Amino acid sequence: MEQNTFTALILFSVFFGGSIAQTVPVTTYVTTPKVIEAKLGEEARFYLTYTTPDNSSEFTVSRLGANGTEEILRVVDLTVTTNANWTMAANVQTSAVDGDTRRVNVTIYQTDFVTHEGDYVAMVTGSDGAAQDLFTIRTLASPDQLSLSVSSRDVSEGTPIQFTCSGNTGRPEPVVHLLQRETYNGTNQNATFHRVLSDTSPSGSFLENGTFSLSHNFTWTPTWQDNLVEFRCDISYNIGLGTALSSAQSNQITLNVTSTKIIQIETKPQIVRYKEEDLVVVCTLNKPETLQNLFFLQLKRRSPSGTLNNVVSVTGATIQWQDQTLQNRANVTGTVASPPTAHLSMVIRKDSVQCPLDFTEYECSLSGFGTGATGAFSEITDPVKVSYTVQPMLIETPKVREAGSGVDTSQREFRNGTVIELTCTGQIGSDQNATIRWCAKTAGAPTFTGLSNAAVHSMTTSGPNCQNIRSSTVTYNITSSDIRTEFLCESGYSSQCNSGTAKQFVTISLDLTKDLPSSTTSTTPEVTTPSTTTSTTTRKVVTQGQNTGEQAESNTGLIVGAVVGGVVVLIVIILVLVYFLILRRKSAGESSTDLSNDNTTKASSKSSSGGSTNNQIPEIKIQKAEEGPTKELNYVDLDLSQPSKPERKSRVVEICNTEYASVNFDR
Repeated sequence: MEQNTFTALILFSVFFGGSIAQTVPVTTYVTTPKVIEAKLGEEARFYLTYTTPDNSSEFTVSRLGANGTEEILRVVDLTVTTNANWTMAANVQTSAVDGDTRRVNVTIYQTDFVTHEGDYVAMVTGSDGAAQDLFTIRTLASPDQLSLSVSSRDVSEGTPIQFTCSGNTGRPEPVVHLLQRETYNGTNQNATFHRVLSDTSPSGSFLENGTFSLSHNFTWTPTWQDNLVEFRCDISYNIGLGTALSSAQSNQITLNVTSTKIIQIETKPQIVRYKEEDLVVVCTLNKPETLQNLFFLQLKRRSPSGTLNNVVSVTGATIQWQDQTLQNRANVTGTVASPPTAHLSMVIRKDSVQCPLDFTEYECSLSGFGTGATGAFSEITDPVKVSYTVQPMLIETPKVREAGSGVDTSQREFRNGTVIELTCTGQIGSDQNATIRWCAKTAGAPTFTGLSNAAVHSMTTSGPNCQNIRSSTVTYNITSSDIRTEFLCESGYSSQCNSGTAKQFVTISLDLTKDLPSSTTSTTPEVTTPSTTTSTTTRKVVTQGQNTGEQAESNTGLIVGAVVGGVVVLIVIILVLVYFLILRRKSAGESSTDLSNDNTTKASSKSSSGGSTNNQIPEIKIQKAEEGPTKELNYVDLDLSQPSKPERKSRVVEICNTEYASVNFDR
């Protein structure tokens, strides 16, 4: 019996307990694009929306600056006022999306970085509280054609030269690179340019129109293998862009490198794409006419311990291996039968290259007899180092945690104002200084754009296959615009977001509810005033729908569902009570149609008028039915109303209007 009573109490708690703890949709919120990319001098269009449960709301947009906030526009009852700068530079119009939602359409005629670039806060104040959100206007400009010059095209081996890369690189500030392309058998048709030098803080300055004027110098010391090699310069950007800017490749410069040495060493290519290209080391003669004959050519390489060890040599037409381990992974050809054709070439197949063992210094030497009075002759090249490049391929799915918790969570839905930390760990390739970049795309946005939040990177560690590994953590403040925001972490990227060779995604959604206070007293939500020293703002009464039409449908469905659910629960309660009556009769050994026993039903409840919860309902006698034909009892035949006459034949149970009730049956 106690279990039956407990079940009834649970059913009443489900139906009536909402006043104790429940969540409801927030009705005041602002939605903005996270980042607005606008090209200098061109038109830019974007819109903001705000929702409040009344028409007396006030909506403002302010620009955050070092000296405080500057109000840009204000909307009251669909009437717009703008400050002097924006009145002349932009067109702002408002419209009603539905009864609660307004849309503010902004058109900037000609984007100017002084007037428009920066961080903004949009705020709405209504009868049930206030809400705000941050967004950024980022100005861009495509670069002009770059120019590359060199102090001398004809240069002796080992003599430093200076390349100068100059031109207007547009906006934002660039990263500048010097690239080269090697020659193969006198041609570079199948070779590609690759970066050999880069600078993230190039020399130059911003002009009055907001673009960057570049004039950056690279110092280069050529070797023999730079002979006939082409150079050019190019730029990229540290921040991920959603807008594609035009290329800024410079002209090409070819060097003519001379050497005083007879024997030369070349690596082809100078920078090997690991697992994609063979590693080739070649010993050749620069001035074969100075030699009458050759005795041998020898190839050496530096071991991990730092010593130069013999690898392979050629005497006459005979190849002699000294490194038996490398012999199993490489192919060698060579001859010293005649000085004009003398060479020694070693090729380590791309699928056999070991990193970093094979990427080390190599050296060539010769022994022969010179022409004229030279006599016996020997010479050794300067060591050359074979470099490599590896593209990152693997990166882990971002981990999510609430800021300060120190524990990762599988939760992917957060309330407005929650500060989360996203961490991505993965390969960054062969460049130890490379980073992992973060981009984001809100619901409805066409492309990913780079996050302005500064990421914190761990120290680089060495991994297998010559990959460097590091982690990147970015802090992000959930706002009402994060209905469904997709985050991207990537490495091996170019200027545009989503261009990385290793990338992973995670989607964060907005929890569209808030806690309903247990007290019935109305409270005014707190709204944080924007600060110029931070790029995130905490808000307590904000939410976001994908669009206001969807929210209206969602609220209607919620009301209908609550009403239907309440009716169903009430019917279930009645059926349970009737079931208890029948079960009690059966447990006493009686037929369900035998009403011969005169039992009394008692109920206790909490008085609706504030009386003691121990007050009992007066006993109600259930009269014995008169003799007559047997009739099967059905719950629809029960009359549960208050008895008006003592002689009424039906069984009656009177239940008070109680919030919680328990039913006890005497045996």
